[in-house]
Amino acid sequence: MELTGDPTGLDELKKIREQRKDFLRFLITEAKTSFRRYAIFNGSDGRRWKLSFIGQRDELEVQLATDADVNS
Repeated sequence: MELTGDPTGLDELKKIREQRKDFLRFLITEAKTSFRRYAIFNGSDGRRWKLSFIGQRDELEVQLATDADVNS
């Protein structure tokens, strides 16, 4: 599975991997199995990020979350 997207968001995921592997596993599972196919998480600087699963490409993509993503 490939991981793509915003470089800052990818760095935030790396920080999560180093500090809380169990939470990273949760995010990946949530993105792959939820109805919306994404999971929202907070970065160390307070920004919200969206981890999306793209099944056609077997890929996870990180991007800044919009207000619509967070409130849905």
